[in-house]
Amino acid sequence: MRHDNIPSPLRRHAGNPILRHTDLPVEASAVFNAGATLYQGKPLLVLRVEDYERRSHFYTARSDDGLLFTLDEREIDYPLRPLEKERGVIRFDMRITAMEGTFYCYHCSWLHGLGSTVALARTDDFVRFTPIGSCTTPTNRNALLFPEKIGGRYCRLERPEGQAQIMWVSYSPDLVYWGDSRPVTLPETSWNFAKNGAGMVPIRTPHGWLEVYHAVSTPPSAGNYYLGAALLDLEDPSRVIAAPRKFLLAPVHDYECRGQVPNVVFTSGAVQFPDGRLNIYYGGADQCVALATATVDELVDFCLRYGR
Repeated sequence: MRHDNIPSPLRRHAGNPILRHTDLPVEASAVFNAGATLYQGKPLLVLRVEDYERRSHFYTARSDDGLLFTLDEREIDYPLRPLEKERGVIRFDMRITAMEGTFYCYHCSWLHGLGSTVALARTDDFVRFTPIGSCTTPTNRNALLFPEKIGGRYCRLERPEGQAQIMWVSYSPDLVYWGDSRPVTLPETSWNFAKNGAGMVPIRTPHGWLEVYHAVSTPPSAGNYYLGAALLDLEDPSRVIAAPRKFLLAPVHDYECRGQVPNVVFTSGAVQFPDGRLNIYYGGADQCVALATATVDELVDFCLRYGR
């Protein structure tokens, strides 16, 4: 529900959540944190689905309108790298970037005994996936690829885990070897100081790269997740042009507050339509998939109005 005194342009879909585990034709105890893109002109999600052993699986879901999705009943045969085979792996939080006719899919892998890494694959049809390079060194989370090269190099946002769990920008000549890493310094607020990491694939605008990110506070009971917005410099995305100290979305509804992990709104993807409409898909309480909408112009205006 929107209130006039709330500045956020995001509007929750009235029928949220749009996907629950009970909606799926496969064994599922939870469904959440979907990568999103337009494929052949129609919205497509790659869902994280947990079974009743809490094993994670990737499934593709397709839609004509971005609201009603049909799940492919066959799980994606997603490639395992040698280290993932050796250690055993839980994979999650996919982000999908369309670039030059190919879809690049970053995911996080939890390697038993080592921690989190990120890894990249590409696909043309969301049936066959080809690994690119190997897993990063632990621990790293929340990686995504920019939709075009910057300064002649590939560019990604990531969140190495350490004392300061914040977004970083890294560059690569070939999608395999990464470096020249720089932190993205967002203004510290009471809702984003514990963690912040990349959410949707950045969208190029005349004012900068529009990024909707997730952030975590640390109240006494448990960490609350939020969504925030920022504009990053087109030539140097580590430089923040505008980042409002106001959040975009906070967990307030039952489906966002009650689940495997309470008080979570977490996006891994958005679909931009040709008219500028933006569907932001987010996981609610690590249990379901929900939808919030805005236009790109509304989000840019939010950043410029509140983030200078």
